[in-house]
Amino acid sequence: MSATATTVIESAAFVLALGYVLLSIRQIVWAWPLMIVSSVLYGVLFYASKLYGQAALQGMFVAIAVYGWWQWQRRGAGELPLVVRGLQRSQQLLVVAAWIALTAALAVAMTRLTDAASPWLDAFTTAGSLVAQTLTARKLTEAWPGWLVVNGVSVALFVQQLLWTTALLYGVFVVLSAVGWWQWRRAAHAARPVAARGAA
Repeated sequence: MSATATTVIESAAFVLALGYVLLSIRQIVWAWPLMIVSSVLYGVLFYASKLYGQAALQGMFVAIAVYGWWQWQRRGAGELPLVVRGLQRSQQLLVVAAWIALTAALAVAMTRLTDAASPWLDAFTTAGSLVAQTLTARKLTEAWPGWLVVNGVSVALFVQQLLWTTALLYGVFVVLSAVGWWQWRRAAHAARPVAARGAA
């Protein structure tokens, strides 16, 4: 891929991904179509940079984004809208265990089957992104500390590949992840009386 094409694709994906994060922090459903287009563009960019785990991840992001879009606007007979909430401690431990297991499996596969530039970093951020994105789709507060870790490690990964615009974007994402965590924790606290009334 030419340097000009890389810059154009990376810049467009940058703007769309930033829009997705800002809208998702505010729980605005239009975050998801921005995520879909951004993921397609990043998939092309990462494949060209031999970040195969990240490239495959973008395809999975598209599927999760469609699911999240549906979840966030889902309404049924007598059904309350999806509200922000947290996991129990046992569930949190299962999420961490799933992240570790998926990282190991992906790293081994990429090491043996591809010429991935940074298989373990790529696997860690790929697994973590899948976990965090699924939690985001379900409006679970644990999504944001997951994103905080993923985005911090991703900065190093993209600097290695000289994807400077994307590295900058993920540096911004680190800050926005902290903001999102704070905002969603407040929202979860405010939603508890609503959930209690729904269960009554």
